[in-house]
Amino acid sequence: MLVAAVVCPCLPSLTFATDMGVPAAPERLREACAEAVAALLAEDPEIVGVVGPGPRSFLHEKGTPASRLPVALGVGAWLLQQAGWTGPVRAYELDDNRTWPMNGEDGVHLARWADRVGLLVLGNGPTHAGADGAPRPDPRVEEIDAGIAVALANGDVDGFFPTMDAGLARELEVSGRSPWQLLDGADADEDLTTHRLLYAETVDSVSCFVATWSP
Repeated sequence: MLVAAVVCPCLPSLTFATDMGVPAAPERLREACAEAVAALLAEDPEIVGVVGPGPRSFLHEKGTPASRLPVALGVGAWLLQQAGWTGPVRAYELDDNRTWPMNGEDGVHLARWADRVGLLVLGNGPTHAGADGAPRPDPRVEEIDAGIAVALANGDVDGFFPTMDAGLARELEVSGRSPWQLLDGADADEDLTTHRLLYAETVDSVSCFVATWSP
């Protein structure tokens, strides 16, 4: 049973990136992620599923070191470590070619991993810059940003995530589509009735969202 879920972006700058000369993510974003993960662990899960984008769809073995995980899942593992979580973790990597039925069904199965499952979902919204790094004004970016924010703030009661177009998501570099769809599937029974959007801003030309879903 899914007892809580949180959504965070998968920016490397949230973690140890400063040791590599990369500027740290804004303090307000880091605080929002810490608050969200703390809320997740406060629901006393037996196991935490870390779900994020990657080049393939693959369930990593329990105990896989963060250094061997895709970047997104490594960010999630780091956030849990910073929050003091020492319990079991399973990391699930999702590619961006998956359909809503696949992601939704996987979410249902994931929610049955234990009697009390917590879910940490990693993914970014659209990119606001082109390949050259220059700003890329696009009305579709504003529209999808607004849709993501509303969906996270209200538990996606309108089904925004299942209907998100895979081709458009790839074009706009929305890495969170599959993970957010899995979240919808995991909460298929709508046990999580309290939804909070903690952060919705653009960081390094990428839309970043932090949200909590709890009973």
